[in-house]
Amino acid sequence: MSKLQKILAGLVAVCVLFFGFIAFRIAAAPNDQTVKLAKIPEDQKLTKEAYKDAYPLQYESFMMNNRQEPSPTGYGGSVEGNSYIAGQPELLMNFKGYKFSIQYDVARGHTYTSKDFLGTKRLPGQKGSCITCKGSYMYDKYFKESGWTYASKPIDEIKAPIKEDEWFGCSSCHDPETMELRVYQQGFVEAMARRGVDVNNASHNDMRAYVCSQCHNEYYFMKEDGRVNHPWDNGFDPEQEFQFYQSGQAGGFQQDWVHPDSKTQMLKAQHPEFENWVTSVHHDAGVTCVDCHMPYMRKDGQKYTSHWMTNPLKTPEESCRKCHDEKAQTLIDRVKYINDNTFKVQRLAGQACARAHEAIAAAMAAGVPEEQLAQARLALREGQWYWDWVAAENSYGFHNTEVAIKTLALSIDRANRAIEIASGVAPAGNVPMGVPAMVVSEAPAAQ
Repeated sequence: MSKLQKILAGLVAVCVLFFGFIAFRIAAAPNDQTVKLAKIPEDQKLTKEAYKDAYPLQYESFMMNNRQEPSPTGYGGSVEGNSYIAGQPELLMNFKGYKFSIQYDVARGHTYTSKDFLGTKRLPGQKGSCITCKGSYMYDKYFKESGWTYASKPIDEIKAPIKEDEWFGCSSCHDPETMELRVYQQGFVEAMARRGVDVNNASHNDMRAYVCSQCHNEYYFMKEDGRVNHPWDNGFDPEQEFQFYQSGQAGGFQQDWVHPDSKTQMLKAQHPEFENWVTSVHHDAGVTCVDCHMPYMRKDGQKYTSHWMTNPLKTPEESCRKCHDEKAQTLIDRVKYINDNTFKVQRLAGQACARAHEAIAAAMAAGVPEEQLAQARLALREGQWYWDWVAAENSYGFHNTEVAIKTLALSIDRANRAIEIASGVAPAGNVPMGVPAMVVSEAPAAQ
């Protein structure tokens, strides 16, 4: 063997040893699939503390939700008392007569569920249905025993037995027996079934979206028994959801409240993150909520799913750059650009709706015929729904930029039509929305 051949053979041997060692370390490193299943005591399954020692990395990262930090783009964030109203004063007019005009704060981390829920000024007078997404106590204690009965009971009665450690936690997303992902929110299960989707037989990847989507969505409470329902029978688009409410498909539910100035039946959108994601490019690529908001991490050679459910831009290497090859700062700048522009248009839409309430109130005082007022109210009802559908969604346009901008454009158009009809500039019969006006009825208790 020549000298050159000996050198090459030596190099090959070194490479084989080196890469063999690397392969062994990767194969030997524990990961999510090798985490040992722990037996949780029956009386502690709904707590968080009981899972601490069995799943330390997951628990440690979950407690990072206690952090109070601003968003990397300046929108949202997790800071106590960060009020939407302070930055968007038009909310005071748009939600007048409704409890969201009293307090409407930006949501904090999931570890603050009990504190923020029990401390909100909107809670007094509510029903048990409000607790549906605040933890699995609702399902494992109430629903399993008596179905939706809890939903129509006073909230004070329903929340009384729940201990601090039994609010949102591990059992909200995992079956305490198997630790498999689960969907416990039965309104979501029923609404998806009407669309032909059996959530209980969903793939693992779909479940990585459904565990979040079961609560991060648009919903309403059925008038007859207070149970949670979702307006998805016609589709997930905001126009299809409005048609659902307008056509009577929501049963006895007609409005969340009646605006005291314009006397318009109003709808309050509830954070439709699911609807934005399910029609987005990320969904089409098979990317779920967990991929971005709870990425895989490594610590001490162990791979685990982060349970710090936060803005992906706080963990761009793990959340974004697994798929995107741009620099982290480039991605942050791109998202901020989307947030900036969406928020600007959102403010314009919200202000247009506020002016529409004022215009209809002025028209009422001037003695404008009821038929004309009804058409103006219909346009405003639709316009504010579109504005709120975007404003209540927590991504400031990022989850689905095209839908967000289109929806805000529709909002501005409908609000301006309401103003024109109320003031007599446009004829009352020229509102091409294809849905009938509804008669104002007594408003239910504000949510």
